[in-house]
Amino acid sequence: MAMLEGTVELLDLEDGESESFRVLRWEQGELEIQPRESPAGKVVAAVRVWVPLEDKSLGAPYWDITAGNLIARLLPMLDQLVASGRKIRVTKHGRPPTARHAVEFL
Repeated sequence: MAMLEGTVELLDLEDGESESFRVLRWEQGELEIQPRESPAGKVVAAVRVWVPLEDKSLGAPYWDITAGNLIARLLPMLDQLVASGRKIRVTKHGRPPTARHAVEFL
């Protein structure tokens, strides 16, 4: 997989926190991140989803998703989300490494 270029904009939610957005396009690849437990950095699988500016007013107009369970949940629906323009809400439940993400259609 190719490395995703540009600024990293992690969708990093706290337990119980949600983020709502529409998906304009998406790309699957890898990112190098610097987690607290691995200051040297590590390469992880990621999905970058571009969103409208009104859905994310700060930073780059995309979210980088690295949580494996959220990637697995989103991949089958991303093309449909792009085609429909439908908004989703992602909510995180729990803390790593057992955290899970719910995806709701709005």
